[in-house]
Amino acid sequence: MPFTRLILAALLLMTTAVVAHAGDSLLTLHGTVYEKGTRRPLDGVTIFVPGNDALTATTEPDGSFTLEVPSPGECQLAAAAVGFVKSMPLKATVTQGGKNATLVIYLEPVYSMNEVVVQADRNPDRTAKTVITGKELSQVPGTAGDPLRAIQALPGVATAGDNSSAPAIRGSGPENNAYYVDFLPAFYLFHMGGMESVFNADLVEDFNIYSSSFGPEYLDVTGGIIDVRLRKPRTDRIGAKVNISMLESDILVEGPVTGNQSFYLAGRRSYIDLFLPKTGKLSDGVEYKQFPRFYDYQGKYIWQISPDSSLTLMAGGAADEMKFDLTSEADAVKHDPILAGSAQMQIGYHSQGMLLSSRIAPSLANRFGVAHMSTDVQQQMTQLGHVKISNDLYYFRDHLTLQAGEHHQLLLGVESAIGAVKLDIDSPKVMRSDFATQPDYTSAARATNNDTISTQSCDVALKDRWQFLDRATLIVGAHGSYESYFEKYRVEPRLGLEVTPVKNTLLTAGWGRYHQFPQGFQVVNGFGNPHLSYENAEHYSAGVEQQLPEAWSAKLEGYYKKLEDLVIPHEPENYINGGSGKAYGAEVLVKKNRTADWSGWVSVAYAKTERHNDVTGEAFPFSYDQPLIVNMVYEWNFARNWTFGAKWRYQTGAPITPVIGTYTDSSGRLRPTYGALGSERLPDYHRLDVRIARDFLFDKWKMSAYLDIINAYANQNVSGYDYNADYSSRKKVTQLPLMPALGIRGEF
Repeated sequence: MPFTRLILAALLLMTTAVVAHAGDSLLTLHGTVYEKGTRRPLDGVTIFVPGNDALTATTEPDGSFTLEVPSPGECQLAAAAVGFVKSMPLKATVTQGGKNATLVIYLEPVYSMNEVVVQADRNPDRTAKTVITGKELSQVPGTAGDPLRAIQALPGVATAGDNSSAPAIRGSGPENNAYYVDFLPAFYLFHMGGMESVFNADLVEDFNIYSSSFGPEYLDVTGGIIDVRLRKPRTDRIGAKVNISMLESDILVEGPVTGNQSFYLAGRRSYIDLFLPKTGKLSDGVEYKQFPRFYDYQGKYIWQISPDSSLTLMAGGAADEMKFDLTSEADAVKHDPILAGSAQMQIGYHSQGMLLSSRIAPSLANRFGVAHMSTDVQQQMTQLGHVKISNDLYYFRDHLTLQAGEHHQLLLGVESAIGAVKLDIDSPKVMRSDFATQPDYTSAARATNNDTISTQSCDVALKDRWQFLDRATLIVGAHGSYESYFEKYRVEPRLGLEVTPVKNTLLTAGWGRYHQFPQGFQVVNGFGNPHLSYENAEHYSAGVEQQLPEAWSAKLEGYYKKLEDLVIPHEPENYINGGSGKAYGAEVLVKKNRTADWSGWVSVAYAKTERHNDVTGEAFPFSYDQPLIVNMVYEWNFARNWTFGAKWRYQTGAPITPVIGTYTDSSGRLRPTYGALGSERLPDYHRLDVRIARDFLFDKWKMSAYLDIINAYANQNVSGYDYNADYSSRKKVTQLPLMPALGIRGEF
């Protein structure tokens, strides 16, 4: 028995020694893999030892990996992943019983491949809809990286000229569109009359653009809907991006606060005014006292409360300012003497909002948002007078979505706004309108308004997406609204149809009735008519979309829009609902998504847009009537980290109303006699913009530089004509010349 115990003890010691030795031989290497330049942790990267297929590991979502090696000493590691350049072998020393260093590997992305981001579409409706990412639009040449400015490169979008990016969609003006940002309405999108958007370009994730026939869940307008989504903050680490261009500079800081909370904060300011003399000459008779300047900011804080709910806090603001003098040398003063003197303009807004997104049950989801916005507009001229408008608006919006069985998706939407507008106006009363020629301020009677107008509105949307066949969905909906100014209720139907007859082919059709509140100056006492009614529209659209091999797609869509009760100038009421109109056309979009080293699209739109004065019987083309618009956009990664891009746009010249003679009024002033509205057209417009960009990658940061050459072949596109003092001759007013725009961006 003692002998047996001795044998067992010896075996136990031997086993312990073998296990201990085996434990010592199972050595581990730890490390993390990041994207080169951005330090973004990379998930699913394969770590391996070249020449030994048995030694591999895979990174976790946070980029970390653990690799077991059989013995101490030196070994080489490499990393590989789809969409990234395979890393060079990295030497690592493994010690037995010592503490091995944590390895860091940086992988360089292959820029000819698209980053694939799977994200739910915030609205499944496809009728008259274009979806495009902010990244695609920010790379369009001639935009200095501003994705909202690039919207004009999409089919059916017209603009007033090079100095305005505000889009006119399918025969309606920019004022006839509704804009949403992160589920909530936005009322201030562009600086300096439309030249540049108020959003940091890096934050814009994508656009849903409804050119017509949109569903009942959006506010009532007669034009289109532009629904913008801003991206979420990064959650892996604190980072920063700095952008410097010839016009402005901006900075973005973002990152995690806790494991389930993150933020970003962005700010931007123009700085040309800091380098120019404090005063100077803009053109004959126009001297600036404060060169146009602007700033803007955006902030977002996200708390991921649970996998099924999140709370987002948002804030944003912007301001523009300029001051100038008009002297007797200015043509505008020669024609309208009251315009002489000093002028200053200031406009700005500040907003705060909250958005709560919840998955209440597997088939029930809700989004609830509240916001506050304050805007302030001040314009003052020595003789002309002043306009001061301040507005406080409180707003909420809620969407409840229910998957009711296999074939029905129901939406109930409610939104409401309460606001107060303070007016302080002392100015000549002129009738600005597409239905009238250029107004004369000097001869106009003066009017004042010091009212405070309280407004309330409530909108309700009901929609059912009914999949009545395997390949067919009918969208049935209605929009109900009430607002307190006119004290009117309105219920309007909306219909849509989506059919997939064969794989990769989509047929769509839509119809709906819409209305829109008149512009503010058209309804205020003294300057407008408080007894106006709504402008109305009826939209029809039909289209076919085909997905093609090699990431190609083609889309053809036709539309017809009927407009009624448009507001026109009329005495003695100032304005009445006495106009009508129509817009019709067809659009083709052929697009190539990035699969190798190039991408781009070609769009062709042919359309007619007309207006009719129902009182006088006069018919004329709308000011945005540009029958043929062609866009060609191309981007080519011709070498690693190098990109070349080009955009060419052609459009038919816009209609204008010419001066055909003169007369002397009762005060002795020489006044112009105008021809028929829209009876002359500007020369056709065409412009080529090119861009070359280079990325410089370092392990922990990257720098990007681009050169935009705007109007590369220096075409003199005409935006209008300036007449001399007696209207006997005129000279062309040309748009942007050949102009380089340089930008540098650093990401840390």
